[in-house]
Amino acid sequence: MADEEFVPHNAQPEEPAIPVLEGKQLSYVGAGLTSIPEDLIQKFGSSIESLDLSNNEIAHVKNLGGFANLKNLVLDNNKLESNQEFPKLQYLHTLWANSNDIDDIKSFLDGIATQLPSLTYLSLLKNPACPNYFVGKEQQDYQRYRYYVLYRLPSLKFLDSTPVTEPERKEAKRIGQYMVVVKPSAPTKIQKTDADELPPEKGLPQTLTAPGVGNASYGKSRYVYWGKESEGNRFIVNSQL
Repeated sequence: MADEEFVPHNAQPEEPAIPVLEGKQLSYVGAGLTSIPEDLIQKFGSSIESLDLSNNEIAHVKNLGGFANLKNLVLDNNKLESNQEFPKLQYLHTLWANSNDIDDIKSFLDGIATQLPSLTYLSLLKNPACPNYFVGKEQQDYQRYRYYVLYRLPSLKFLDSTPVTEPERKEAKRIGQYMVVVKPSAPTKIQKTDADELPPEKGLPQTLTAPGVGNASYGKSRYVYWGKESEGNRFIVNSQL
């Protein structure tokens, strides 16, 4: 008799992810999706108001137009790129796109500024284009980013992990257009010159410094931690929606 494969008694077979529908809320999480399935749109599109597609491999969302009544969209932990062709979603007011590959904030906002006219809640934490402590940036870098986003999307009430204040909104209107962070270009390859072929210089003469004699200096380094680790949607309570 052939040997049977040993499975621990407490092990559960991993089931493939399936769409979960609860009223007007649809979740299709961790299914390895690279795009939004057309059959999902045809089956549920007209009735869905909240859609959660977290933890997939989705890079583009141009076929979201099938969800004409969508109000809440969660796309955390996907592969969204900066250049998106968002369809016109008249009622969408909440967009979570944390932990994606968005590295050019101007391009991304170009794709949503006119297409999502009702957007009031936006979170882009853990994207390269969101220069906060998650990606090793300082508070002033993040504040400049906030001014630019609020300049482009003046109706936002909540950005990332922080509500938008009225003074911040006024400052964004005043200087936001100047705060855009330019995406760095790829480093230019340095051409090799004849100087690179020269033999290495000889060491300094030993007579310059007596044995054991030298100069040294020291300084202090300070690390500033700007906040507790959290995703933007963890800060929103029901009363804010």
